[in-house]
Amino acid sequence: MAISRQPNNQSPAPPMKPEYYCSHPNEGKNSSISLAWAGHAYLLPRLGIVQVTNHAHINCQVGHFPIKYLGVPVSPSKLHIADWAHLIEKNGKKLDVWKGSTLSIAGRTTLINSSLSSSFIYHMSLYLLPISVVENLDKQRRTFFWQGGRVKRKYHLVKWGILCKSKKKGGLGIKDIRKINLSLLCKWWWKLEKEEEIWQTIVRNKYLKNGMVSTVKTKWDDSPVWKDLMKVKHIYMAGRKIELQNGENMRFWQDSWLGDQPICAKFPILYELSEVKNISVGEFIRKNSLITFRRWLPTILQEQWEVLKQHALATPLSQNQDKVSWKWSQKGIFSVKSTYDRLTSNDNGDSFSRIWKAKLPYKIKIFLWLIEQGAILTKDNMVRRRWPGNPSCCFCDNLESINHLFFSCPTAKVIWSIVAKSIGATNVPNSVAQFWNWCRHWIPASTQIHAYVLAAIC
Repeated sequence: MAISRQPNNQSPAPPMKPEYYCSHPNEGKNSSISLAWAGHAYLLPRLGIVQVTNHAHINCQVGHFPIKYLGVPVSPSKLHIADWAHLIEKNGKKLDVWKGSTLSIAGRTTLINSSLSSSFIYHMSLYLLPISVVENLDKQRRTFFWQGGRVKRKYHLVKWGILCKSKKKGGLGIKDIRKINLSLLCKWWWKLEKEEEIWQTIVRNKYLKNGMVSTVKTKWDDSPVWKDLMKVKHIYMAGRKIELQNGENMRFWQDSWLGDQPICAKFPILYELSEVKNISVGEFIRKNSLITFRRWLPTILQEQWEVLKQHALATPLSQNQDKVSWKWSQKGIFSVKSTYDRLTSNDNGDSFSRIWKAKLPYKIKIFLWLIEQGAILTKDNMVRRRWPGNPSCCFCDNLESINHLFFSCPTAKVIWSIVAKSIGATNVPNSVAQFWNWCRHWIPASTQIHAYVLAAIC
C-alpha cells in the first residue's frame, strides 16, 4: 500500500487493474489522500471516499507485490525464493576481490563476523529465511573465508559447522545464521506477552482471541509472518517461565506449577485420557475440577485424580496476571543472545583457551588453531584431496604431515634441540599433543608463553 496527495477537484472514474499501488509527493496544504490497494485507487477527502479514474491522472507509479520497505520485501502472500535474490546479491557485493586478496585469514574472519553475518539481521528479525537462502549465504561466507574472494578454488580444510561454534567450544565464533534467525523471531513472542502496544492488541484479537499463547495453533489462513512465528514458538515455550498468579496463562497439564515437572509428565495416562488438554489453571479451578475423560477411570487412576484435584484446588490464586519470565537468562529477561546460546548448547569441543588468551596477533592464533584441527596444507592433507604431487617431505623422504613437519623432521628436531637445551629440557616433543605436556613439565611457571613457543618455532 502506498499513499499520494492530490487536489480536491479530482473526478471519479472506473477502477484500475489489480495489483496497482500509488505514491506521490505532497501537493499543497488543502490536498486529500488517494489510496491504491487491492487493485483500486481511491481519493480520501474529509467527507467520504471518491473513486479515482486512472493512475495516470494522479501521477502514480505502477507496482506489484512484493514491495520493499526499508529494504525488506513485503507481501500479503508467502515470499518466494526469487524474492530473496536481492539479499544474496547485496551480500555478494561486499565481497570484492580486492578485499579478499588483501586481507589475511584473520581479517576475513573479522569481516565475516562484523559485516557478512549482520547485514541481514533486520530481515531475519521479521521472516524465517528459507533453507536455500541460508545455504547460499553460508556458501558466500564459507567461500570468502577460505578463498578470500579469489576465483580459483581452494581447499576447505575445516567443516563449516566447526567454524560456526563459539571459541569456548572449539570453533572460531562465526555466527550460525539459522540459529540467529530463530533467536530473533522468538523475541516477538516475548514482546507479545510482555508489552502493550497497538500491534499486540491487533495480534491478540486476530490470532489469540482471548486464548493463551501456549495453546494457539496454526491455521491455513494465517499470514506468512505469523506462520513463521508459529514455527519458532516451541523454542520460545521451552525458555518461557510463568509465576502462578491468577492462572489464566498457566496450562494445567503442560506447565510446571505443581512441583518441578508438568502434570502431564507425572500422570501421563490421565493426560492422555483427558478430553480437555489445553485448559488453564484458572479455568480448572473456576470449574471446580469438573473436566471429562474419554472413558471411566479404573480405581488406581481415580485415586490419582482425586489426589491431584486436592492439590490443585488447595493452591491459592491471586487477582494479578501471571508473571512471565525467561529462564535462560540470569535476570529473567528475554535476550537474543541467551536464546542463541541455548540453541548452541549441544555444541562441544576443546576451548583452546591457551591459544585465544595468548597475546599474539589474531592471524597467528588462527594458524595455531588450524594446527590443532589438523588443517594445515601439508602434503598428506593435499593427497587426501586428490593432489597429484609427491607427498614426501622436502627435507627428508618421509611423508609430510603436521607432526612430521613441525616436530619429527630432522630439521625440526635440530631447532627443538636448541630450544630444549636453552631451558634445560632433556627431551623434545614429537607431536602437537605432546608439546603442551612438554611445556607444562619444563616451563611450569610460565604458562602464558606456551603458545608463544609453539608460534615462534612453527
